[in-house]
Amino acid sequence: METTVEQPAQAERTPFWRRGSTKAAVAFLAIWSACVAFLAFAGGNFLFPISSLLLFGVVLTGLIVFLTRKTMAPVVPVALPRRESLVLLLYVLVYALLIFGPLSGMLRSIVPPGRAQEVVMLVYKLAVHLAIPIFLIHVAGGHIRGIFDVGLRRRGVLPALVIVSAFMIVAVAMLNSIFEELGASGLSTVAIFGWIAVTWLWYSLEVGVTEEFLFRGLLQSRLTSWFRSGPMAIVLTSVIFALAHVPTFYLRGGEEVAKQAASLPQIIALAVAALAPISIMMGTLWYRTRSFVLVVLVHGAIDTMPGVKGMINLWG
Repeated sequence: METTVEQPAQAERTPFWRRGSTKAAVAFLAIWSACVAFLAFAGGNFLFPISSLLLFGVVLTGLIVFLTRKTMAPVVPVALPRRESLVLLLYVLVYALLIFGPLSGMLRSIVPPGRAQEVVMLVYKLAVHLAIPIFLIHVAGGHIRGIFDVGLRRRGVLPALVIVSAFMIVAVAMLNSIFEELGASGLSTVAIFGWIAVTWLWYSLEVGVTEEFLFRGLLQSRLTSWFRSGPMAIVLTSVIFALAHVPTFYLRGGEEVAKQAASLPQIIALAVAALAPISIMMGTLWYRTRSFVLVVLVHGAIDTMPGVKGMINLWG
């Protein structure tokens, strides 16, 4: 029987490189390199994962470490690390194979596209990412204290929020010529920035709150307590986060996916090699600040610009 472990919630400064960081980095690079090598050998898209690693895994993660070098982050208390981790891992498996893919697609097919579908999908995501996992954690004997921590007053958190979010919004817009398209739409500059703000808030709720709570707030925090290593928990959570998206990519199919990967093994390799570096960045942000608002808003910023035109068409 697992012994209840209540960690103290005192704040602590996370060093740049602590025990376990080297093993975690080597493990991640080995997994990532194997996926990229397979994609290159099989004729898949191996260039995007390289750019993802350099941008998210190296540049932005390094920037986050610098900005949070003096942040005093509290420890998230976990009652039963091993039991809660295993319960969550089993749930994520069901989530990836059934809830996140087939059931989500079936719900979209039932509710016609439009505002009603968006609201229904938001409620569905809040249920499967928050309500069900919270229930399972309580059934397992745990609790969720310490996750919903605003943390914006901690040193380095606001600069990290502003700099990383602004970079993501501007970089994605410039790479995809979104500013030019919005400018040609006839909307005023004030209206354009207003729609960008609304889209940011929407995706922070729909994607940020849901995925960050499940993967960073719950899973990463429990793996950190179980393995007694924050860096290793970041790597494990990142690989799991990427693999959880595989069924959706596979079921989505279509020409866009075919351009990137032509088979299920390639889709798995591409998901891990391309998405895991993004999760490394988000996991580092959570580990070094424990600010739920911060990771939610940064995650929302990543998805804002690709969704702003759809938001205008739907709600405008």
